[in-house]
Formats: sequence, C-alpha cells, structure tokens
Amino acid sequence: MRKILLVAAGAVLLASVSARAQEALEAAENLFISPCGEPFTAPRSDPYPVVKWFNGADANHDGKLDIDEMRNDAARFFQVLDRNGDGVIDSQEVDYYEIRVVPQILTPREVGALQARFVPVVMQATHIGPDQPESDPLGIRQGASFYSLFMEPEPVRSADRDFDQKITLKEFLAHSDRHFHALDRDNKGYLTLADLPKTAAEKDAKAHR
Repeated sequence: MRKILLVAAGAVLLASVSARAQEALEAAENLFISPCGEPFTAPRSDPYPVVKWFNGADANHDGKLDIDEMRNDAARFFQVLDRNGDGVIDSQEVDYYEIRVVPQILTPREVGALQARFVPVVMQATHIGPDQPESDPLGIRQGASFYSLFMEPEPVRSADRDFDQKITLKEFLAHSDRHFHALDRDNKGYLTLADLPKTAAEKDAKAHR
C-alpha cells in the first residue's frame, strides 16, 4: 500500500514539474526584428512575431504589404528612434537603441565598447543578451541577423550609407525600399506573409506562423 502511495505521489510530483516546465516554455518569448529594426516579441505558444509586425504594417489589412506601407512603417519607427526630434538619428541614439531597445543583439564585449561613450544608458540596461560565438562565417548569429530577415547585424546603423554617423529620414526610407525590393523577388509589387523567409531564430525555435 505504501509503495502504491509513493508511486502515486511521484506521479503527482512529476506532473507538477511537467506543468511548471510547460508554463516556463510558454512564458518564454520569441523575438523578431523587423526590416527597419523594430523588435517584436511573442510567447512561444503564439505565432512567431513576424506575424505581429506584418499585420501592423499592413495598414489596410488586405494581407498584402506594398512598398508604401513598408515605408510608412519605417517612418513611424524613425520617429521613435529620433529621440530628440531633430530629424536625424545620431550615433548616440543608435547606441540607445542597441542597448535599451534590442539588447539581445549585443555581446558583452560590444557593451563594454559602448560603455566608454554612453555610460548613463549602459548603467540603466536591465538585460544584456548572451555572448555570440567568435566564429560565425555566415553571420547568422551576429547581432540582429539571427532575428531578422536580412544579414544585417546592426539594422538601424546599416541605413547610414555614407558613414557620417547620421541617419536622415530620406536615408531610412531608401533603406526600407531596398529591403522591399530584396523581398519582392517576383516583382509582384507586394509581399504576403508566405513570401517572407524564416529567420534563423524562427527555424531554431520551430515556431509556427
């Protein structure tokens, strides 16, 4: 009888541990970084957050994302990044973005490099992503690339094509246009959710859409 009770108690304990593990799994979040650099998260039990971004950018909700909708989405996020409202995203605002908005893309080494010129923000950072492997020839796990549709470790800074440490709205929108044309491989003039490639993070998590 005692043996039966012990087995039953063990089963209850195992079920409890399994339930907590399932809760922890569901509480964990997937990350997607949009073409303009905006992070989107969703619980592991929900569709991969590329869906959240697509549905928000698809302003008329017709299931098709055209170049103007993608530009408007980029322009909206530009205003978020331009913290002082001077019409330019400067290097300090990019640093703020990388440390406070998407800390998952930084390695501890990169945080140390930023700390010298942006100490107040670094000290406020509440989470720094795990270190990335030293050897990654394809760039899959470098910076934002793991969570993005593009091999761009620094999605905002990459819009600075003339390397003057300043990103204007014109540059940001031109970068959005390049992204759209790269994704619109069949020149349809629009993108559907099915047209979008899976990020490495989505594949790694075996997430659904």
